[in-house]
Amino acid sequence: MPLTLIADAETVRLCDATEEVAEHLRCYDADCTIEARAHVEGLVAAKRQAQPLTRRDRLRQAVPAVGNLLQRLAVRGEPLGPHVRRLVQLLDDYGAAELAAAVETALARDALGAGGIAHLLEQRRRARRQRPPVPVVLPADPRVRDLDVSAHALESYDDLSCPRPGTARSDDDPA
Repeated sequence: MPLTLIADAETVRLCDATEEVAEHLRCYDADCTIEARAHVEGLVAAKRQAQPLTRRDRLRQAVPAVGNLLQRLAVRGEPLGPHVRRLVQLLDDYGAAELAAAVETALARDALGAGGIAHLLEQRRRARRQRPPVPVVLPADPRVRDLDVSAHALESYDDLSCPRPGTARSDDDPA
């Protein structure tokens, strides 16, 4: 059954005859995937074998150059599974921006393996004198995984360690 696509400067809509089937905010970025959570949940409910996003999809969405990297690895005959697993872990540890920079460098140097990209990320981290990423392992309990924690300003802790102006400190006070 044919659908009608209606687009304006801000939205894209799909219509079946006169009934609107879907609406999304419009994105002008190249190779951008926009998914509505309700649509994916409906698909998963309709098709038991459907998965929300594969690891490769997640990598390509976060770092588009990963598509080129994986293609070049496949041409070399490399098994992609181990590389994808490691790249997803690097994405979680370092973030999309850092991984994107390392992937671009790896592509330019033809150093395509996930191990080489991990090495590049580690070099960048050391050059900035940052601490290594510490993985956070959470239990499968949704009460923990879905918990929102509000960050607050840490400056209030400075008051605990610094004497207040106008107060004298004796030699007996612990520093």
